[in-house]
Amino acid sequence: MGIVSKLARWAPRLTQATGILLIVLGIIHLIATPFLIGWLSRQLHSDYTSLAIAAMRLNHILVGILLLPLGISTFWSGRALEQSWALRLASLNALTLLCLPILLVTTMPLESLDAPLFRLAILVVSAACLVQLLAVVGVWKSRQRES
Repeated sequence: MGIVSKLARWAPRLTQATGILLIVLGIIHLIATPFLIGWLSRQLHSDYTSLAIAAMRLNHILVGILLLPLGISTFWSGRALEQSWALRLASLNALTLLCLPILLVTTMPLESLDAPLFRLAILVVSAACLVQLLAVVGVWKSRQRES
């Protein structure tokens, strides 16, 4: 059994696992928001602290909320991966997921890469991205062979 057929066979479970991981990541993002706001409020001492905190709160809550439908749609596409709509949705979500580790590394200051939790976040998101991409490519290649 070749790697393409193995990927195609495992793709639904891998896609569902990625979806669950994204949902958990969204929940963690929402839970972490008050802790980050508390930390930020202790770090900033200026007239614009409330504005910076409001922007951070909005950003963190928005990302957490957007990760939830991304995770749900990824999970459900994995449940119906044999259908063309689900494969297209899983592919679109895989491309969206590919942006996350790239954005994390390119937009965050280099000193943030020293934080163990930030490294873990990059590792988890990169692994999820790789798994999702491999699953989708495996299904696409398998379909090309069948036709």
